[in-house]
Amino acid sequence: MADWRDKINPIIKSHLETQIKETTAHKDAYSRARDPTRAQMWVAIANLSKQIFDMHLRVKVLEKALADMGPQKKQKDKGADGAKALKEVLKKL
Repeated sequence: MADWRDKINPIIKSHLETQIKETTAHKDAYSRARDPTRAQMWVAIANLSKQIFDMHLRVKVLEKALADMGPQKKQKDKGADGAKALKEVLKKL
């Protein structure tokens, strides 16, 4: 019988494999649970939750950087300063 993972749509297969790899890193913890399969799923959910949280933080930082640049003036210097500020923010991410 073929592995169920071989039947996954190629568009999401790499994402699945990444989640499985990240979840397996915590095998020592979830294998000690009364129901390891449920614990493994909760670890996977926690990994996804952290990824979403981190992404939200990055978006907020970018939104703040864009807001700090304010409305673009007709002066070239302001545009250059805004681009420089955005590059600095992106380096921190």
